Amino acid sequence: MKFRFSLLLLLALSPCSFAQDNIPESVRLMIEQSQAGNQFDQMARMQMDMQYSDFLHGLKGDEKRKARVEAALLEILSTRVEMSSAAAYGRVSAEELKAVTDYDYLRERMSPLLNSAELAVLDNQRGGPSDEQLKRDYADELTRTAPDLTATNRELVLNTLIKYLRDGKGDAADLAKLSVEDLVSQQMQSIMQAGAELQSKISADQMQQVGAFLNQLQSNLYRNRSMSDL
Repeated sequence: MKFRFSLLLLLALSPCSFAQDNIPESVRLMIEQSQAGNQFDQMARMQMDMQYSDFLHGLKGDEKRKARVEAALLEILSTRVEMSSAAAYGRVSAEELKAVTDYDYLRERMSPLLNSAELAVLDNQRGGPSDEQLKRDYADELTRTAPDLTATNRELVLNTLIKYLRDGKGDAADLAKLSVEDLVSQQMQSIMQAGAELQSKISADQMQQVGAFLNQLQSNLYRNRSMSDL
């Protein structure tokens, strides 16, 4: 799996709930649809920020052009998240999901807005966020939870974690077939495998800080799993 994409999918699968039993059914449906749409957009923007931030920052031209490219990319990613959620509940087929999650779909939609150099950059991001992007994503959390970790160990932790997260990846269509429990279990396994390897390479005092970092990642997963039960 792409770790962050799986997490986005996990969040997107969380259904909305309402405690107000006196809300008319028609109003309830309107609220649910509105919240679902907002949620899909939020998940899409998170994915865009994590996977395509470097691409967007490198765009040439005026702000209006950049805004058009960003809006088109956001629409594609939002559709993917919505379709992934629908597929998980059996509302769309695997073939329908693949049609929008396939890279060729994104490239075809984006190519009229981009020049050849920009398309080449986009092609290079086909496999998801680069290792460097993922390292930047996790570096802030590592600094916060393990502030006294040496620079050498910091690099070792990030490289090891990303290695195991990459090992557990799958495509979007496969991820859509997994339950929330399966997604969480998959993520937990990657984190535990990284921790087991790091324990043999890092001193005990430094490993305490690494443990705090990995525990925080696990807590984040549990929290996201709880969201799916709301």
